[in-house]
Amino acid sequence: MANYYFLAASLPELTLGEIPDISFVELSARLQVNLSKKDFAKTVVLRRYIDLHNIRSLLLEENLDTRGNLDEKELDEALLVHHLLPEYVFDFLDENQGLKERMDNFPALLAKFFAEETPPQKGFMKAYLTFEREWRLVMIGLRAKETGRDVVKELQFEVPHDPLVAQILAQKDAKEYDPPGEYEDLKEKIASCGNDPWEKYKVFAAYRFNKIDEMALEPSFSMDWILSYMARLLIVEAWNALDAKRGREILDTYKAG
Repeated sequence: MANYYFLAASLPELTLGEIPDISFVELSARLQVNLSKKDFAKTVVLRRYIDLHNIRSLLLEENLDTRGNLDEKELDEALLVHHLLPEYVFDFLDENQGLKERMDNFPALLAKFFAEETPPQKGFMKAYLTFEREWRLVMIGLRAKETGRDVVKELQFEVPHDPLVAQILAQKDAKEYDPPGEYEDLKEKIASCGNDPWEKYKVFAAYRFNKIDEMALEPSFSMDWILSYMARLLIVEAWNALDAKRGREILDTYKAG
C-alpha cells in the first residue's frame, strides 16, 4: 500500500461539534490529485452511497448532496445512457419504473449497494461497509420496537437467512430487541438518552465516529487511515448541518440498507 505521509500530515484534526478546516469537497479534490488511481477508486466506493441518495433526490427534484462522485448534470446523463454507475443501479431502475414504485422500493437499492460493494473490498473499506450495513439493521430493530413498526416489513428487502437479519427477525414478537454482543453498547447509549431525539442523534453520531476511527488499524499515513478520515469528515459535516428537528427526523426514518 502506498505511503501518504505528507498528505495525511496536511489534514486537520476532526472533532465532532467543531467546524473542520477542510470540507469534504475540498478533501476529495485533494485526494484525486495525490492518490494513485487504485487508491482513489476506493474513495469512489465510499462516495457511491451518496450517489444513490442523490438519485432519489434527482427523481424527486430535490437538491443534491455535493459530496457524491457525480454532480447533477453527470448523474442525469448517467441515468439516461446507463454509464458511470454500477449495473445494479440500472437494474433497479428498470425493475421499478414509476416514481412511487422507485421511492417505495428504494431501500432495496441501498441493500443491493452493500451486497455488491462489500465482498470485493479489503481492510478498512470492508470493515467500514460491513459496519455501516450492520448498524443500520440494528437501528431498524431498535426503532421498530420503540415505534411499533412491523420489523418484517422494514426488512423486506434483506436476505432473511443473513445472520444479523435472522437474529432481528427471530425477536419480532419480543418486547425488546437485543442486538448481538458487539452492538449492545449502541443499545445502551441510545437508551441512556431517554426520549430526547437530538441527544440520541448526537450520541449515535459520536458512536459511529469513534468506531470508524478504531477501524483504521494502519498508520496515519496509510490509505486505510485516509478512508477513515473521509468517513469521519462526513459525520462531522452532517452534525454541523443539523439541528434538533432534523436529528429527530433522521432517527425516525431509518430504513433497511
